[in-house]
Amino acid sequence: MTIRVLHVIDHLGYGGAPLVVKNVVERMPGGRIESSVCALRPNQRAIEINAEVVTLKSRKYSFAAVGAIARLCRERRIDVVHAHLQKAVMSSLLAAPRCTSALVLHEHGPIFRGGTGCVYRLFIRLLGSRADAVIANSQATQGAVQRTLAGRDVPVVVVPNFVDLEQFDPGRYDRGAVRQKLGFEDDTCVVGFVGRLDRAKGADLLVEAAACLRDERRAYRFFLVGEGSERKHLEDQIRRLRLETTVILGGLHESPAEVMSAFDLAVVPSRREAFGIAALELMRMKVPVIVSPVGGLPELVRHGETGWLLPRLDAAALAQAILRLAQDEALGNTLTQNAHAYASRYEGTEQIKDIERIYASVCRR
Repeated sequence: MTIRVLHVIDHLGYGGAPLVVKNVVERMPGGRIESSVCALRPNQRAIEINAEVVTLKSRKYSFAAVGAIARLCRERRIDVVHAHLQKAVMSSLLAAPRCTSALVLHEHGPIFRGGTGCVYRLFIRLLGSRADAVIANSQATQGAVQRTLAGRDVPVVVVPNFVDLEQFDPGRYDRGAVRQKLGFEDDTCVVGFVGRLDRAKGADLLVEAAACLRDERRAYRFFLVGEGSERKHLEDQIRRLRLETTVILGGLHESPAEVMSAFDLAVVPSRREAFGIAALELMRMKVPVIVSPVGGLPELVRHGETGWLLPRLDAAALAQAILRLAQDEALGNTLTQNAHAYASRYEGTEQIKDIERIYASVCRR
């Protein structure tokens, strides 16, 4: 029996959740799972997925998406709707009574308190029982979902994210050539950041940490990969702190792994983080990684073994951690070797099997 799955997601712009959709769709066994994707709105830099993709033209919040999901389910005889991110989850919950498909919600992080997730959590609390299962990408996420569901009988299963080990292989890239292309001197310590430029990801804290290290003898460059709503704020902050030659906003890159190969160390200073896919990718790329003590990050990074876990999240603690790793080459080498081996566990085989079992289970139910 072939299970027909429709992945519904807000958009397919570069980011953690769209990459999860791409990885899941492209790794599913074609003979047993037939996957298609519905993006609720277009994105100018949509990632490519090797599957049929239907892109709607609905506004950011639109009830038209609810009808479109129901129609796609009927026309394609969809067995499972697999919904990702806030708007897709909310639209799929509203569409559920009009579909005969099972519904799987995939929680990537908006469930956590803080930010603008209060309406989303209310939706989950009120309508979450319409779902047949929820996939959580970490134990921290699982706990947040269960608290929001408040005892409703919906299975919440932890399935971690995974990475493309072939793409995130440091042996594929010429570190020296990449650094030269990006304009980094050999004796410069390059501190990297990869993620959305929004408050949740904490890039502003990294800029503050750069100011703390201004008077250090060693030359530091901070290279931030990504785009987002906070870019203008970060540009103003960089100018105010006179860090124009120290902090570089590098924008989006088609191959983040290639850019990571130029880093001497990297920081994931998130205020909220459900899993931390960027941390895992950096670990696989043998880049010593410093992470904040929030969400799923402590599940990925063992302090002093596979990375550096901040005791608290502020600019001073970030600067101290950067200084420690930049000065202790032996510690950095230990972290990278351990982290590279540990990240190899997240190659996707078991995760795909787990998701396929969830599909089979909800279809039976």
